[in-house]
Amino acid sequence: MATASDQAQQYDASTYWVAPARNFRTSARLHLQHLLFQNTLGYLLNPHVQSSFASSKELKVADLGCGNGVWLNDLDRELSSKGISAKLDGYDVNPSVTLKKLDVLARPLPEEMIGAYDIVHVRAFVSIIVNSDVTPLLSTALALLKPGGWLQWEESRADTYFVDSPFPEVSKSACQTIVQILKAGGEARGSSFEFLGELDRHLKEHGFDDVHMEAPDTRKQDYKAWTEDYLMVWEELSGYFPPKAQQPQSPMTRESWLELFAKAVGETEQGVVVHQGKIMAVVGQKAP
Repeated sequence: MATASDQAQQYDASTYWVAPARNFRTSARLHLQHLLFQNTLGYLLNPHVQSSFASSKELKVADLGCGNGVWLNDLDRELSSKGISAKLDGYDVNPSVTLKKLDVLARPLPEEMIGAYDIVHVRAFVSIIVNSDVTPLLSTALALLKPGGWLQWEESRADTYFVDSPFPEVSKSACQTIVQILKAGGEARGSSFEFLGELDRHLKEHGFDDVHMEAPDTRKQDYKAWTEDYLMVWEELSGYFPPKAQQPQSPMTRESWLELFAKAVGETEQGVVVHQGKIMAVVGQKAP
């Protein structure tokens, strides 16, 4: 079986958050995304999870796809204020909080991680789930959890985009075009989001007990911030399109994407907002 030295490497910020794929802008976007999830959900740990560990003095938590570790940092402060000693591990492909590099969908998992965690947290994995196949992710979560441990999974409603203009005369065509391009690109690579509305069913089918799902609406006062978060994502996507000099016949070149993006920014400056309406959140317990 694989060991941590084989797959999990210590996080090194000087080499991990590097331009252009990972940089301070990407990290700032993840901080904003975290704030917006918290504004919508109102908790770091779901109340069902909290009540299950109300009398615990020690916890071990894994955050899969942890990004810059912002959720773990907030959780560290919350648990410390309650007198809970926690070992918090963050894993991503890219003191008490340890961030490590790991492909959480790879097999086999490091032996020392199997059955090691009281809580596994997952957020914003929707873009890497192909053809609605959640089995690899849920199998990993089950493998990492101790008996009686909890999975907490949160996603934006990626199958739904709303592009709203404050007045009929304010154009939203550039933002709508980008949304359509992203939807078409996702469909072309096998991304299908029907599973989002049935996360509870998927957890039950994979052996989780005491499953609870909620779908709170995002707050209207946060729409501008959600829009800015998406703009940062859209700007990062320019690197995925070929320069016109290399592929002049490409239906979308880097230059044409940046031109479209600039128009979208202009629309948002006139009050256009982009949001996905809801956050999907589900928790489930591994059988004791």
